[in-house]
Amino acid sequence: MGLRASEHRLTLIALYLVTMIMRASFYVTIAVIQSHSYLGGLTEWEVAAVLIVYPVTELATVSFFGSYSDKIGRKPILIASLFITGAAAFLFSVAPAAAFLLPFAAVFGLGAASKVTTTLSMIADASGEDNRARLMGYYDLSTLMGLAGGYGLGIILLQFGYEAMLILLLAAVACTISGVIGYFAIQETRKVVQTEAKMTELLRMVAGDKRIQLMLPVYVPIISLYGLLIANVERIIEDHFSLSNTDMLILFGMLAVSLILGIITMGHLSDHFCKRRPFIVVGLIGFGILAYLLVGGAGEGGIENLWAVWPLLPVLGFIAGAFPPAAMAYLTDVSHEDARGSTMGVYSIFFGSGMIIGPATGAYAYSTYGLMGLAILVAILIGIACIGAYFMPEAHGVEAQSATSND
Repeated sequence: MGLRASEHRLTLIALYLVTMIMRASFYVTIAVIQSHSYLGGLTEWEVAAVLIVYPVTELATVSFFGSYSDKIGRKPILIASLFITGAAAFLFSVAPAAAFLLPFAAVFGLGAASKVTTTLSMIADASGEDNRARLMGYYDLSTLMGLAGGYGLGIILLQFGYEAMLILLLAAVACTISGVIGYFAIQETRKVVQTEAKMTELLRMVAGDKRIQLMLPVYVPIISLYGLLIANVERIIEDHFSLSNTDMLILFGMLAVSLILGIITMGHLSDHFCKRRPFIVVGLIGFGILAYLLVGGAGEGGIENLWAVWPLLPVLGFIAGAFPPAAMAYLTDVSHEDARGSTMGVYSIFFGSGMIIGPATGAYAYSTYGLMGLAILVAILIGIACIGAYFMPEAHGVEAQSATSND
């Protein structure tokens, strides 16, 4: 049973839509503030600071939002998150000043903390073990399309001469509209609201689960790698690649299509074979090799080095698509229904930690050792994640039920 057969189909479709718009609004903002059009151009450390403060704020508040959604329901917090994110983009547009960069980034962190926990919890509420990876995969697709579409749209609009402040204002308006859509189109998925549950008890239940603890060395490094790429890919392209617009469209279009196909296909296979861990490991290896090629494999030789192995790029993109749906389905498999929001809050803690580690270590490696430093860092992160995945127990179907009964 996939999305079409789900009783929550309309809610899930609306959820994917507002997620894509929210992510696009965020990454349009990131693309703009990284450009020379915003405050004359920020330094790499200022960009890294923005990308660090936002997850630090998310890290500090996500447990509250996750546990609170277990108490009062998902929808109120979800809708608030969309308006908070829109407010952050609006603040960047109307008060462009270096002194405000970090406070505004913190507002983004609040929006992310409240959005991620509730969205993932709602998908988990609406899914079963036979369609979980697919539904999580569609969420990853909406996130990916928002990320790539928003980041790319921000760069394209700047290239066409649009003012940075106007682009940020449009991003704020789009996110606000998504909040209105969500208010009318999304239904509450939390069946039993635990008004008497204490947030500390919910968090203790989740933090004490050994299966969740074993995710730490897998999820944090891979998200660190994601943060590293977001913080450095534009500078790498500008400094080391002589890309025409056609080259850029072909390269990233090819990767995007292959990744989308990989997420859809691998999500179906994960559900079909009732396995998560093999797909997590395969996706990690594919993503690691791809990241190494993008940040280190091209080297000083420019884009020609990547074109020489171009058939490998879509293959790696397809393989990398195995990780997101299986990883998110695994987290849902091991979650307790009564503390699902808190569990997704823990994921956001993983995410926030990775987004702190990735940009910070990436900025140091690149500023100190150049592309070779980034390449070595990528190899270290993917190695840690693969070793961690070896110790993760399979958590689907009968094994998951057995593990839960032993808790």
